[in-house]
Amino acid sequence: MTSQTFTDTERRTTLAALMIVFLLSALDQTIVSTAMPRIISELNGLNLYSWVTTAYLLTSTVMVPIWGKLGDIYGRKPVLIVGISIFLAGSLLSGISGEF
Repeated sequence: MTSQTFTDTERRTTLAALMIVFLLSALDQTIVSTAMPRIISELNGLNLYSWVTTAYLLTSTVMVPIWGKLGDIYGRKPVLIVGISIFLAGSLLSGISGEF
């Protein structure tokens, strides 16, 4: 295995890209909590609060190994770019929607 050296510009670019990915990940983890008051009012009850959170966490947990396998097959960078694109497209569509 050969060692690879990176220039300062490459290191800074990589660090900036990773910071953006971590920011999007943090936004993804908190996106349900910001929508919960509206979701609870639509579901007519606070007793369904845990079901919404559980469904979100369960879906996220199930998708981790699937994205991991896709990363092993196609490479991590293309899968990361596709994942970010899907997240941004979903966020854009959610932002421009008036009602649900």
